[in-house]
Formats: sequence, C-alpha cells, structure tokens
Amino acid sequence: MSAVLWLLIALPLGAGAVLALTGPRRNRLVPALGAAVAVVVLGAAVAAAVTRPAASAPLFAGMEAGLAVDGLSAVMVVTVAAVTLAVLVFAAGEFAADENRGRFFGLMLLFAGAMLVTVTATTLPLLLMAWEVMGAASWALIGYRWRRPERAEAADVAFLTTRAADLGLYLAAGAAVAGGVGSLRLD
Repeated sequence: MSAVLWLLIALPLGAGAVLALTGPRRNRLVPALGAAVAVVVLGAAVAAAVTRPAASAPLFAGMEAGLAVDGLSAVMVVTVAAVTLAVLVFAAGEFAADENRGRFFGLMLLFAGAMLVTVTATTLPLLLMAWEVMGAASWALIGYRWRRPERAEAADVAFLTTRAADLGLYLAAGAAVAGGVGSLRLD
C-alpha cells in the first residue's frame, strides 16, 4: 500500500509547484484546484493512517529515502491534511482580484507536502531536505504580501530565527554522521 504514501507526498508537492508557477493567469480556478488537491490529500492521509504504509527509494549512493506512517505520524498526517484543507478553503475568499492566488495556494501545498514528508521521514537526509523546503515555503508565505514592509520584515525575522534554531538539528545530524551511525535511519 505504499502507493498511498507516495500519493500523500507527491500530490501536494507536485500540485503546489504547478500552482505556484501558474501566476495570475488562472486566478479564478486556483482556489478550487487547491482545495480539490487538499481534499484528495486528506483522503490519502486517512487511508495512510489506517493502512500504515512504508516505502523507501534510493536517494544517494549508500543512502535511502524512507517514509513510513506509524502511530504518531498517522495522527500527524491527518492533522496536517485537515488543517491545510481548512486554510485553503478559508483563503479562497481572502484575495483581491489582482493578487496572485496561484503563488499562495501553491506555496501552501508545497509547505503541506514538506510537512508530510517531515512527519513520515524515516531517514535523516530526507527529513533534513523536507525541513529546508518547509522553511523556505514558510518564509515565502509569511512574506507573501511583500510590498508591505512589515510583512517582508516579519518574513526575514522568521527566516533568521528558524535558521538559528536549525543549527541544533544540523549539529545532531553531523554528530550522527561523525559517530559512524551506519544507516542514518531515524528508528
């Protein structure tokens, strides 16, 4: 049942990338498309929470990318998907006609996809990559209305704060690698 897990991850990441790049050309369709993707992701999250799938694929030479849904991540995948759907439905009515909805909905789906990878990752390299995508999407979402100086400043403060806090995560990863941990698995 690893197809459900790959769908859970790939759908928000892929759809988010496409929507983020559409620009204002499809502004009217974007909220419906984003919400539809979020509904399917929620369905996949519920299916993954019930079936508890696991999957892995080669990442780099000697390293694999592992994903799995266990007891805690089963709760988290459903929570992330449900909150994403709620945010996108609420956001559908929050934009002026000239604003780029595609960028916002795409970034939200990218953030959610990265969060889903983060909560299901079973290997350290995959966790770190998803963490970085999540941080970049978070920065872009906070600074979404960047023409307002306070929004851009808030995004920069959040970015610098999370970068400083990430040092502990990277020190732990470096210690794991330096300590000769064989597989970099998180279990």
